Amino acid sequence: MSPCEILFYAENREISADTISAAISKFGDSYNDAVKEIIDNSKDLDDKGEVFIKCAARILSNFGMTRRGVFYGDNTAILLDCWNAIGLKLIEIKNALNNSGLNRDRYILEINEQERKGLITEIWSITKELLPYTMGDYSYGLVGASKILFSVLPEIVLPVDNAEWLHVFKTVDLGDVLDRMVLDIQKWEKITGKQLNNLDRSKKLTTLPSVYNVMAMNARPKT
Repeated sequence: MSPCEILFYAENREISADTISAAISKFGDSYNDAVKEIIDNSKDLDDKGEVFIKCAARILSNFGMTRRGVFYGDNTAILLDCWNAIGLKLIEIKNALNNSGLNRDRYILEINEQERKGLITEIWSITKELLPYTMGDYSYGLVGASKILFSVLPEIVLPVDNAEWLHVFKTVDLGDVLDRMVLDIQKWEKITGKQLNNLDRSKKLTTLPSVYNVMAMNARPKT
């Protein structure tokens, strides 16, 4: 996958922490408030999928995905189908995270490389299981799947929209996207000596993917 200009400028110079903080502030309360809600509400997942449905519906609505397509209107039934397909695997991942003793907000970086590789492979496998439910007449389902997974795994998964798939990451593999996110963050933090998840001055975006997502969306083509 081609390098992404997300945390770095084209000449490979890092974007400053202050610039990233300002980008988060400018992004607006709608996204920031929605993400804070799902970060707070997704600490634990219940067997019935009630948390999953609540968090997924919140994020899908915030990203405008309930206005048309497969998630139009009341999407409780389709989200329940999604939960029935992948719920047990999500609970296993969340339990492993909660029992790891690691910083939840930095989990994707703090787990060892072997565990991270296995986790990212598992996330991509779960993503493909979701596609039959998230795919529409004019969509391959990757956008919906990534946003649903982000809504309950905001410590791990990046929500990716069509412009990002096509023009920023240039891949259809969420595993590739997560690998790139990890490498970008590791490189940026090593150069700056700062932690990316601490850059939201309002303390709403506290996980690495939630902050990285702001910069990934900013990297989309302007036209």
